[in-house]
Amino acid sequence: MRDLFHGIKDKIDFRMDARINYETRVVSKPKLLDIGGRNNESRSRKHIKTLNNNLNNVVVSTDIIADYQPDLVDDICNTKIEASTFDGVYCGAILEHVTEYWKAIDNIHKILKPEGEAFFYTPFFYPFHDLMDYHRFTFTEMYRMLDLFSEVRIFLPDAASGYGYVFWYIATFGAISKFPQIHRILTGSFNALFKTCLFIAYKLKIGRLKTREYTFQEIAFYYIYLAVNHGFCAWVKK
Repeated sequence: MRDLFHGIKDKIDFRMDARINYETRVVSKPKLLDIGGRNNESRSRKHIKTLNNNLNNVVVSTDIIADYQPDLVDDICNTKIEASTFDGVYCGAILEHVTEYWKAIDNIHKILKPEGEAFFYTPFFYPFHDLMDYHRFTFTEMYRMLDLFSEVRIFLPDAASGYGYVFWYIATFGAISKFPQIHRILTGSFNALFKTCLFIAYKLKIGRLKTREYTFQEIAFYYIYLAVNHGFCAWVKK
C-alpha cells in the first residue's frame, strides 16, 4: 500500500482542535504582521482580536490595495518590510491570490525574527473566488513549500471540515455557506457516516483498506480530512 501520508506523518498534527492552539500562539506574539488583513475593522483583524491573549502586542495590517486603508501598503511578494522585524506573521487565505506565492513565503521567512512563528491557511477543494485566484494547495504541497523553516506542522482548518464539508458545499451549489451552523451539523453527520462505512470496509479488508500498515484512526483521518478538504493550515517556526 502506498504511504498515506507521503512521508510527512511526523509533520501532521492530528488533533481536531489544533488550529485554535496554533493561531492563538501566533497572534499573541509581541509584534504581529497580518498579511492581506486590509485594516483594523476587517474580518481578519476581528478574528485575531478574539484569539489574542496578549493585550500589549502590536498588530500591523498590510494590503496591496491602498483603498482598504491598511496600516501599511505592501506587496508581500516584493515587500519593503525590513528583515527580522516581526515576532509573528498571520497569513490566512492569501497565497492563492498571489501569482508567485514562493516569493511571499521567502519574504515571510525574511521578515520573521529568529524563533519567530507564522500561521498559514491555504485552500484545496474550494470554489473559485475573487478576480485574482490562482492556486490550490495539497497538504503535502504545504509542507514542501514551507520546508525552509526549522519547524513545520500541518493541521486541519476545523473539526467540521473534510469530505463532509466539501460534499454539502457542492451538493447545495454553495448555498449552504449562508447557514454555517447547519453546514457544521450536516458535515459532522456525513463524516460520521463515512467513518462508519470505512470501518466496515476496514474490517472486511476491502480494497485499499485490507492493509494493516495503518491503524483505522489513521486511515479514517486520511480519507475524511486529508484526501478531500476545503483547505489546510500550517504553523511554522523560523
